Amino acid sequence: MDYVIGLETPRTADRVIELTDRVFGPGRYTKTAERLREGSEPVHDLSFAATTGPKGHERLMGSVRMWPIFIYDEDANVREPLVFLGPIVVEPTHRGLGIGKSLVRASVDAAFQKGLRAVLLVGSQSYFKPFGFNLAEGIDMPGPVDAKRVLIRYRDDGLHFHGRVVKVI
Repeated sequence: MDYVIGLETPRTADRVIELTDRVFGPGRYTKTAERLREGSEPVHDLSFAATTGPKGHERLMGSVRMWPIFIYDEDANVREPLVFLGPIVVEPTHRGLGIGKSLVRASVDAAFQKGLRAVLLVGSQSYFKPFGFNLAEGIDMPGPVDAKRVLIRYRDDGLHFHGRVVKVI
């Protein structure tokens, strides 16, 4: 199936929310990751949608959103801006076609091109390792979260942030 990856638009935003609610259900609202998203707006130039079909009548196949956060290092009194990736959602009938992977690549590449030095997420190591994500050692997430699922990808080798994750509202 052919699809196009492009920035999420106001036209696709409502469909992104509907797809996310349908795929993940109400249980997603209980997760710590959702605490970082609530009350915030996605970073529009880093949030992407996969669509298919003619212009003006595109069908949403999947999306990924990025959210503004920073890591606060209390010892050094330093705030490092970065983004929180997720959710990644793909229409269930079209999983396994590489749509999610294309969305992750587009969003991470855009974040680094924008000048951000890291992308953080909560997810499966086996899925995200090929994209360069590793355990986010020394980074404290708000609320309960499995530390083995808190992953980070740094733009440059040798970078290492530590501190507390704070959402931007």
